[in-house]
Amino acid sequence: MTPIGLIIACIILITLAMPSSPCEEWPDCNFQCRANDVTVSRLWLGDELGSSFSAQAGGVYPCYLWAEFNNNANSPRYAVILLADLRVNGSAIRSFYDEGLCVLESIPSKSSQSFPLCNLLWTGGQEVVLSRLVLSWETARGTECSQASRRCSNRNTKCYSSQRVAVQSPLVASFSFELADCSSGSVAFSDRSTGGKGTYSYNWDFGDGSHSQEASPVHAFANSGNFTVTLQVSDQSGAASQMQQISVRGCSCRISGMDHACLEKVESYQAGFAGVSPRQIIWTVDGIETAQGYARSIDIDWSDWGPGLHDLRAYAIAGDGTNVGQCNMTVHVLVEPAATISMV
Repeated sequence: MTPIGLIIACIILITLAMPSSPCEEWPDCNFQCRANDVTVSRLWLGDELGSSFSAQAGGVYPCYLWAEFNNNANSPRYAVILLADLRVNGSAIRSFYDEGLCVLESIPSKSSQSFPLCNLLWTGGQEVVLSRLVLSWETARGTECSQASRRCSNRNTKCYSSQRVAVQSPLVASFSFELADCSSGSVAFSDRSTGGKGTYSYNWDFGDGSHSQEASPVHAFANSGNFTVTLQVSDQSGAASQMQQISVRGCSCRISGMDHACLEKVESYQAGFAGVSPRQIIWTVDGIETAQGYARSIDIDWSDWGPGLHDLRAYAIAGDGTNVGQCNMTVHVLVEPAATISMV
């Protein structure tokens, strides 16, 4: 052997004898996933057979986390091992790191296979994701998971990775509402639906014979009373609905004062309440709480707010901190015209 060949042989032997770096110990490999032979095409929540199920907001459902894997290569892949963290609403509840989870002993070329990763209790409306996902495999024919090498040098390039993969959850219809204007009976509804697949379409039934197809409509009830409001949401996965009872009441208070004001003037307003004895009154202008906000009357310098239409509101707060009544007034603030003197 020539001197140069001897030097090269020594370097190779020394390299092979060197211990692995601490950061290269399984499963903390420096994964450089370039092959992408086997990929995750879909993650979803299903029953024991992988079928979808119906869910309601807040309901608790025992189910399974399913994954569909694709082999994009022209030959089979063996001993497919998954590393990932399972997170629900942002909190880690399970990890598939350490030894990793064997999901497939083998997968034929150009094929897809599904596998249940784990079971869990899921509450309707929760977000489920897999983070730090790494999928690795062997190419040697007949290699089984029990025989597979869990060494970074064997798997750090024969892999597929993703930092975050969303799990498709069942469609859950949900909404919230807020009394927008007690004098008109207007209620603002907000869609809170989650899950499903594709774009949502909406059908609101307000319980008074009126309907809407908007995502978050504002509806004016002509009369006071109790109404059953139903939201039905549809998408590619199917349909889901939620019903809620709402109570629409007339204003429990009235604001007296000038509803047209001059910009440079200070106006006084009083709130009168019927049937309630609030411990304190909170006043707001355009949703901003005023500095002097705990009296039945208030003086407002409209130059602090500018010309235009302003929403003045009074909230009655009970001793336990709950809102027991509210009312509002729209105030039109005008710029006072300047006086002019003409000489004839």
